[in-house]
Amino acid sequence: MVEKTYRKIYSFAEYALEHFATFLFILFFIAVILQVFFRYVLSAPLTWSEEAARYLNVWAVLLGAALAVKRKDHLRVDLIDNLTKKWPMRAQVGFYFFTTFLCFLFVISLIKGSFHMTLDRWSVKLTMLPLPQGMVYLALLVGSLFMFWFFLHQLVSYIRMYVKNKEGGAVK
Repeated sequence: MVEKTYRKIYSFAEYALEHFATFLFILFFIAVILQVFFRYVLSAPLTWSEEAARYLNVWAVLLGAALAVKRKDHLRVDLIDNLTKKWPMRAQVGFYFFTTFLCFLFVISLIKGSFHMTLDRWSVKLTMLPLPQGMVYLALLVGSLFMFWFFLHQLVSYIRMYVKNKEGGAVK
């Protein structure tokens, strides 16, 4: 019962994250189109469009990075993946647990730093938009928290695989 509820929440998180990141990317695209149109067609550049595009891009990329972690689509070296596929299953699981754990530790440092920067910059306003600078660092905090959750989920999955000691195909 609890595991089924957790799986639904986990799936919903991916769904919501994907759609929100897509929405932010669409807003980013609109801001860039407006920027180009007003600057080059109307010769009257918008004061806010460059800053809005930059920060919408930051948000979309960091939420997309969290999705890449969830789907295990983040940066990997094919040569190493191809080599590890030849290893016994427990060795593969151990290797992927270790590399995921290193990423997990890195994400903890991102959470700590982005939390402090969000708090520190919350009272400082952006140049053109009526938002605090902390919103930029909040993107890193939110993305890192999702990455933390997804890496933790993967670590638990690797431990379960190791304990079950399933022999056979490669680790996904």
